[in-house]
Amino acid sequence: MKSEKYKLLHNPRCSKSRQGLEFLKSKNINFEIVLYLKEKLEIHEIKNIVVKSELNPIDLIRKHEGIWKELYKDKTLTKDQIVQAIFDHPKIMQRPIFISETKAIIAIPAEEALKIL
Repeated sequence: MKSEKYKLLHNPRCSKSRQGLEFLKSKNINFEIVLYLKEKLEIHEIKNIVVKSELNPIDLIRKHEGIWKELYKDKTLTKDQIVQAIFDHPKIMQRPIFISETKAIIAIPAEEALKIL
């Protein structure tokens, strides 16, 4: 049986993201840390997260983030435009996001990650 590969989209400057990281480490779960603000996600990777999470792209947005308020808040955007906004400004994406080969979940609180194990 092959073992599943997991990834954590992580921002070290975010307390919720740090909590998620520590929680997963405390559970001895093997996963790859993706510093998505440094290693920018591709459009297809963002779309993949949308599909795996079964969320609408708008649900991945941190609506209190300054960039979101400044550039997008009062606009009606298509799903593809929201994905493009995440690509252009990765800081507006919720974190941490825990990803398996078939699912993705916003791990807030950190225990949410267990739902996809």
